[in-house]
Amino acid sequence: MSSDSYSVIQSIASSTAQNFLATIIKVEGSAYRKEGTMMLFAEGGGETGLLSGGCVEADILARIEMDQTASHVIYDMRSEDDLSWGQGVGCDGSIHLVIEPVTPLLQQSFCKVKELLDKGIAVSHFKALDGDCKVTHSFFISEKGESFGEKPPHLMDVLQCGNNALIKQTDSCGYIFRTDYSVPPRLIIYGAGPDVAPVVRYAKGAGFQLILADWREGLCNKEKFPLADEFVLGGPIEAMEKIQASASDFMLIMTHNFAKDQELMNYLLLKEWKFVGVLGSRKRAERLLAAKPAPSWLHYPVGLAIDAESPEEIAISIVAQLIRIKNKVNKKEKTR
Repeated sequence: MSSDSYSVIQSIASSTAQNFLATIIKVEGSAYRKEGTMMLFAEGGGETGLLSGGCVEADILARIEMDQTASHVIYDMRSEDDLSWGQGVGCDGSIHLVIEPVTPLLQQSFCKVKELLDKGIAVSHFKALDGDCKVTHSFFISEKGESFGEKPPHLMDVLQCGNNALIKQTDSCGYIFRTDYSVPPRLIIYGAGPDVAPVVRYAKGAGFQLILADWREGLCNKEKFPLADEFVLGGPIEAMEKIQASASDFMLIMTHNFAKDQELMNYLLLKEWKFVGVLGSRKRAERLLAAKPAPSWLHYPVGLAIDAESPEEIAISIVAQLIRIKNKVNKKEKTR
């Protein structure tokens, strides 16, 4: 699932406007976004997500305004002249889109998807399309086996469809397209100082679920960090126990308090984690380790080496490293 898919799902679930969902179902050659990318167009001009570098969105909106029924559109961007679809972007690829109105049933289904994702349960979405690649049914199955939505014909054929693949079925069924909605990765940040704010902002945009923990109530709150999803008050060990941190979580230690950092480090070294990053110099991190061997999941100083200096630059380097680790993990999981 792309990093902005969860934002699209949130927008569908909470919107009261008439919405239209556009999904990339096939890419030929190279394109800005890949199969499974979604974008929501709301009546009145609101948009969530991005399908291209701004090349096709205006055209999609114009099509929606002219015809509010489900449709299939192909944008061939391989030509650098205006003999293609009129933009001359020369991206050396073409994308196939399906555009569908968000019906009350589809919105209800996406509300259920969000509810399951928030509980840590992944969901598969199966679109049944007719011979013209127009959506006829949307069907959902959670990893726990719960199903909802509009069940398509030839259900067993549908279940065999791979993720982000357009599969030709029987003449009566047309095509099937499957998208897997995975649980957003959790990023736990211990420390709520002012330099944490840009990290929260960029990490949220990169698709992380943000849990902010600190022992200071005046700093760790929604007013200071409006983009954070959850706030946990307490000392390092108390906070981790409240959060019920797991081996799949990403963590950042950002308190600037040596005693607190060392307490948290000693706790973390007893288990395995996906990623733990320590803010500060290498010398300081080695003092925190107190001659203990550094595990492979511990990164210090945290962030990619881009000679960052300001809090904004440091935040960018940190989130870039988080994205690199997250995407490596996702690629490994897809090849299993």
